[in-house]
Amino acid sequence: MTDQEAPLAAIDLGTNSFHLVVARPTGNNRFDILDREKEVVRLGSGSGDMKRLAPDAMDRGISALTRFRRLVDAAGAELHAVATSAVREAENRDEFLDRARDEAGVTVEVVSGVEEARLIHLGVLQAVPVYDERILVIDIGGGSVEFIIGAAGGEFVEARSLKLGAIRMTERFFADEPVRKRDLAEARRYIRAALTPAVRLVAD
Repeated sequence: MTDQEAPLAAIDLGTNSFHLVVARPTGNNRFDILDREKEVVRLGSGSGDMKRLAPDAMDRGISALTRFRRLVDAAGAELHAVATSAVREAENRDEFLDRARDEAGVTVEVVSGVEEARLIHLGVLQAVPVYDERILVIDIGGGSVEFIIGAAGGEFVEARSLKLGAIRMTERFFADEPVRKRDLAEARRYIRAALTPAVRLVAD
């Protein structure tokens, strides 16, 4: 087996869920999926607008990473793990990153919002036949929403990463049940105002 044929593994540490994909390159930038796993960790839950990762959320995250690490090792795959909004913004992110390395054996790269958007764009090009088209991609995550413009030929043109993710909005506006009409109206006003940079991006 050559290095090119060795399996690769990727872990996406999202604000709501963690995803693992193990795949084998087949040439021409294509892959055969060997394993795919998802755990709803809610890493950003209870963190106070993503300022800190809650202890129970960190425990759930480490548990998921430990399980994923075992699957990666069983496949003999090379691993690359990236974290997005919840870890990126947390004041205590180093504590979580140290635990991920020491307890789960996973070294995690924290990516910027723009780099997150670039990786999303690459994923879309792998999954959807839009390589020769100009595209707008909207990715709604737990902590952030990415708006991505891609040009024909697979070029990544520009992106905006907005702090409008599902967990973030739930914690901010809908922490208590039942949902009240005034909470819904306030959330809509906030989101409309926050979307201005994305509207300008699309209009241009």
